[in-house]
Amino acid sequence: MIPGRYLFIWTVGVALILSLASGCRSKVALDEQQFTNLLIDIHLLDGTLSTASLYGLNSEYRNYEYYNAVFSKYGIDRTDFDSCMRYYSARTVEFSKIYDRIVDSLSKRLEYKDLVLSGLRVNDSVNYFPRLDTIVLDTIDPVQVFVIDSIVPGEYRFSVSLRFDTLDAGKENRITAWFLSEDGADTLKVRRVRIYSDTLERKYSWTQYADSLYTRLEIRIPDCDNAAQLKKQKKRRGRIWGATLTRPYISRRTEERLKSVLQRTREPGRSLDRRELIRK
Repeated sequence: MIPGRYLFIWTVGVALILSLASGCRSKVALDEQQFTNLLIDIHLLDGTLSTASLYGLNSEYRNYEYYNAVFSKYGIDRTDFDSCMRYYSARTVEFSKIYDRIVDSLSKRLEYKDLVLSGLRVNDSVNYFPRLDTIVLDTIDPVQVFVIDSIVPGEYRFSVSLRFDTLDAGKENRITAWFLSEDGADTLKVRRVRIYSDTLERKYSWTQYADSLYTRLEIRIPDCDNAAQLKKQKKRRGRIWGATLTRPYISRRTEERLKSVLQRTREPGRSLDRRELIRK
């Protein structure tokens, strides 16, 4: 049994502790839900800045500004945030529940983002090439010409496999392609892809961005400087297969950069430099 004077001291002590705990809770700037939402925003910002650092796009000064903007959203400053962090992290059970909700929220956001991106990629992964079967190269049509209509803006990727049956006599064998405007007045030529004249099986490809000005694409395989002579002399044998023309999903930022490069190529005296299409 506790003596009376010790009982009094113990009662006062317990009351003081409960009072301090209650006082701490009332002085915390954010309640549990607000603090949870704040931490979600902080983690999203951490991910953004981490990605930006890979490209050297962030700085310590700007990072402070970004975090301060998040604190301002919740009407607090860094001192208030540190105080909340100390308060909730000292309560391990509550803090664990908070992070369970954070992980759940971030996971759902990631799943939704992946779902959206998957939908975009599915819509853009269609093979636009008009011939899916194997194409035989012969003397009747030594150069195959393909026309793809209804071109929409985007970055197009073309690939094809080709093999000659005998050493080919074509001069400057290549794949040539160009995007055309609806009236045919404006042309965007794709870089020439050299085709080897030996009998080895090879795969060839190119990538090109085309904006809304262009509505049609023409591809010639295998183009050369003496097609008429090859047809007359009957000196071409081979096969083309696995041709694909796709328009993969690209981010809005990348699309704007590609548009800018394409616009500069229309300036007088300017030609397309592939190095401009590569992110530095």
